[in-house]
Amino acid sequence: MKSVFTLTGDDFLNALIDTRFDLRVTDITENNRAAVRNKLRALYGRDFAAESEVYVEGDDCVFKKRYSDGDLLNVMQKLTAEGGCPWDRAQTHKSIRVNAIEEAYELCQAIDGSDLENLKEEIGDLLLQAVFHMDIAERAGEFGRLDVIDALVYKLVSRHTHIFGADIATDPDEALKYWEEAKAAEKHALSLEEQIARVPKAFPALLKAQKTLKKFVKDGLENDVVGATAIDLFRAVCGCEKEGIDAEAELSRIVSLLKKEYMHGNIRKVSELEDK
Repeated sequence: MKSVFTLTGDDFLNALIDTRFDLRVTDITENNRAAVRNKLRALYGRDFAAESEVYVEGDDCVFKKRYSDGDLLNVMQKLTAEGGCPWDRAQTHKSIRVNAIEEAYELCQAIDGSDLENLKEEIGDLLLQAVFHMDIAERAGEFGRLDVIDALVYKLVSRHTHIFGADIATDPDEALKYWEEAKAAEKHALSLEEQIARVPKAFPALLKAQKTLKKFVKDGLENDVVGATAIDLFRAVCGCEKEGIDAEAELSRIVSLLKKEYMHGNIRKVSELEDK
């Protein structure tokens, strides 16, 4: 006999529900009836006559009118189980590494285009990458899905000291300041060299340049470049294209040069950096 999960109407409204399992919602009142009915409709794709109590039979079938987060995990596990999809079972963290980058860019494009329908799809595609990596890790015995969730929730709680601690933030800048302070405390005040090493090498060159420069300026490097604009940046790219130079690779090389020269104490101002 299947287990039946029983929740009060108010608890149901705040719970994550796995539609594969039977559910009984009790204590449905005038105050929460409409909200309970709406959530049941959203989860199961049909209407319910929610009076004081409602029973819903779970459905472990993969063909449904409406799916929940539990269905997502269930289908992923079926795809990568013995006898599942050969391609899905063959993937590794490295083999699907680039997929997350591509999906993130497509998500950004949907956001920039204010395309809500495509945004919904792209969020799902990016979520799939996270679920795929968790499944790979679980099958390899590296860590489990709950380990990922545990680490994430811990980070959210420990770094929002203005929500779950004594700090008070009255605007977004103050909130970010407390987040950064909590992050620094967790990382045990990483040295500059350690901070720079944490800037992902896989970042696009421009993003890597900005992240690296910001950390060096915070440490004391003087950014004495003035008068440069986005059009100057574009003209530089045009110049590289005309000369047959890979702008992405060259900018990455310059960032590496900046790291080396500044970390060795050879420059104190950006203008002092010379190509070598």
